[in-house]
Amino acid sequence: MRKFWRCHVCNDVHFGIHPPELCPTCKVLNAYVEISSAEAQKIFGMTESKMDTIEFRNAIDRFVVGNEFQVNPDKNKVKTLLEGIFNNENNHGMKYCPCRLIAKNFEEDLKLVCPCNFRIHETYQNKKEGECWCGLFIRRKSYE
Repeated sequence: MRKFWRCHVCNDVHFGIHPPELCPTCKVLNAYVEISSAEAQKIFGMTESKMDTIEFRNAIDRFVVGNEFQVNPDKNKVKTLLEGIFNNENNHGMKYCPCRLIAKNFEEDLKLVCPCNFRIHETYQNKKEGECWCGLFIRRKSYE
């Protein structure tokens, strides 16, 4: 079962079955303690610095490097999707996928934060052209 963990040195928050042995932020060994989801949400709210659309676009461009998927080449679609992602962040506090409904259950809704784990979805698995739920990411032609 996945849990929230907080580094007692720098307040880095990790969500997983086990905490990292080495904090990726402050590099302290064995510094994580288990916390509640409510505490994690407070920490996220206190320390969050929002990315602008250019920073996020750059982050997703780095995310696709070396993977079997790429950012959709349809620039208008990508622009619309990014607007939806940022609307969700403004309205709900997280960059949720713009075409999926949140359940208002923080742990469940984390599965919908862009980029989500789209490789397990039928829209990616069952189609030759494979795409994430909203179409922001598509399978590269060279991986067919």
